[in-house]
Amino acid sequence: MAYVNDTGLPSVTNILDPWIDKQWFTAESCERGSHVHEAVYSHIAHEFFICKDEYNPYFESFKKFEPRIRKVVLAEKRLADYDLGFCGQPDIVFVDDEDNCLTLGDWKTAVAVAKYYQLQLGGYSILLRTQEGLVMEKVMLVRLRKELDKNPLINVYSVKECERLFLNQLELYKLLRG
Repeated sequence: MAYVNDTGLPSVTNILDPWIDKQWFTAESCERGSHVHEAVYSHIAHEFFICKDEYNPYFESFKKFEPRIRKVVLAEKRLADYDLGFCGQPDIVFVDDEDNCLTLGDWKTAVAVAKYYQLQLGGYSILLRTQEGLVMEKVMLVRLRKELDKNPLINVYSVKECERLFLNQLELYKLLRG
């Protein structure tokens, strides 16, 4: 599972770049995030994957969240909207067993919540609506934890507000790129 953007369009992450504090993106944090994403995707896609010991607690944290996933609708699929001019790769769309809502989830292995995460969710939600016909009822961060005795932290946001924030940033991105 590689993050390959061959669309010729900027990704959600490219568009949010001015708001991303890069001091937290160490080689280790990038490796951890990529590895855990691959482990989770492989698990839900029923593919074989061996999780590295040092990242296994994050995978175990995902497994505590997994019972909420009634049905996986889409996972790690590159979407591109050529009319709006951007692309992205949402982590997962699922039916949440707690409330039967169609939900966009984004896996995080960081402890803190970055301000741009809501915009990221908004961009993915727009792509899912315009490219897949999927209207999100809920968007959430699922912050996977390294402490084995703790459940993942979940942050739920307003779909409309996340989409509005992203569209504002997309407009600014286009204006500055001229």
